[in-house]
Amino acid sequence: MSSEDHDVVIVGAGIAGLAAAWDLRDLDVVVVEATERPGGRIRSVERGPLWMNLGAHVYGGPESAVGRLLDETGVQATDVPGILTAVSYEGRLIANGPIELYPLRLPFSTSARLEFVKVGLKLRRLVAQYAKVARPVPGEDPAVLQQRMLDFMDDASFTDAIGRMSPEVDAFFRCTLTRGTGEPEEIAAGYGVGYFHLVWNKDDGLGRAIVGGPQRLLDALAAGQRDVRYSTRAVAVRRDGDRVLVDVEGPDGQRTLRAKSVVMSTPSHLTADLVEGLPADLEQALRAIVYGPTTAAAFLTDEEGPQPWDGIYGIATPKRSTSMLFNMANVVSEILPERPKGSSFMVYAPANLGRAIAGLSDEEVLDRFQADLEQVLPGVRGHVVERMIHRVDPGIPFPFVGRGRIQPTLMRPQERIHLAGDYLGSWYAETSAWTGAGAARRARAEVAS
Repeated sequence: MSSEDHDVVIVGAGIAGLAAAWDLRDLDVVVVEATERPGGRIRSVERGPLWMNLGAHVYGGPESAVGRLLDETGVQATDVPGILTAVSYEGRLIANGPIELYPLRLPFSTSARLEFVKVGLKLRRLVAQYAKVARPVPGEDPAVLQQRMLDFMDDASFTDAIGRMSPEVDAFFRCTLTRGTGEPEEIAAGYGVGYFHLVWNKDDGLGRAIVGGPQRLLDALAAGQRDVRYSTRAVAVRRDGDRVLVDVEGPDGQRTLRAKSVVMSTPSHLTADLVEGLPADLEQALRAIVYGPTTAAAFLTDEEGPQPWDGIYGIATPKRSTSMLFNMANVVSEILPERPKGSSFMVYAPANLGRAIAGLSDEEVLDRFQADLEQVLPGVRGHVVERMIHRVDPGIPFPFVGRGRIQPTLMRPQERIHLAGDYLGSWYAETSAWTGAGAARRARAEVAS
């Protein structure tokens, strides 16, 4: 097996690995990626002024870790202008007014309306508490903030903390909660509350979209690297004195990459499988991470002229095959001089919805998703011109009950082998970006020593 020497090897070309590579691009860095493209679970495909989105779609502000990468790569992002809190329920679409009053306008029973208000008010109080916990302190290490967020209401599930709801009310809240790929009975209560904080307070959470689609950011980060090897799979990672050896298989055959430092940005279970000699508690923590299934789909349409959904970005879709519907075309509504022809929608089926379609073919899933899309937005019927599906494996990690207790073990610095990825926190791409940056800082110090 031939060997090569490098400063740093990065395993995985998702946003965590590419964020690390970006900060180390002045060094001799090689990135190995098992698939044929950069991005991991983040994926989009451009179609003229629109794009078909198949992964992460909203990001933090300019001061966030992703915001820094956007600024440094010159990739354009903009605030999401549309309504995020619309809901389609039993054939009725509500997209304006206070969300607390939605049950008065939806076909709920009287008892369900009272229950909805009661649950909504309780959630509002908890979201206010969470907002204080999640507010960064100037100069604070992101790891400290993340630990505080994970510890919030970490001792019970969302269902245990809020209480069981009637089917009518449960369906409404569940479609928002399962966006994180776990069911309310599985996720930690604080994580569930945090999701409503993101949805109800986009200025404090994830309220920006990447113009042209998020693949633009991943492509820009990858373009900044001299050596990215696609279709190249790491098969073993091990320490060898003051070096790390990474055995890989790819188009050039089998090779051993020797480096002073390695950044592992693979899913937690794969990291545990690949890295030899991990501390027992760290390996146990990596294998304890829970991933929930999700399948995303994108639909491109060709209708012309103003449409009822033009001012809406996000629509909750309870009691359907997907949990949420997003209107990607809304993002460009304030950028282009006039409305483009057609729209682009993203839907997804997470958690139990994802499990329910696991045995279906791609075409069967797309047919099911499209049927629901056309029921939520009847004007789409007859105008779908392209559709795509993206099945995510192993899924997306979510904080389960007690998740905060293993965070110190996961974040404990290791010598020569550094971890990065969204499983190290609860803010998805943002977690990936700041853990990638942290891994890069530690790797740079080792290269310089």
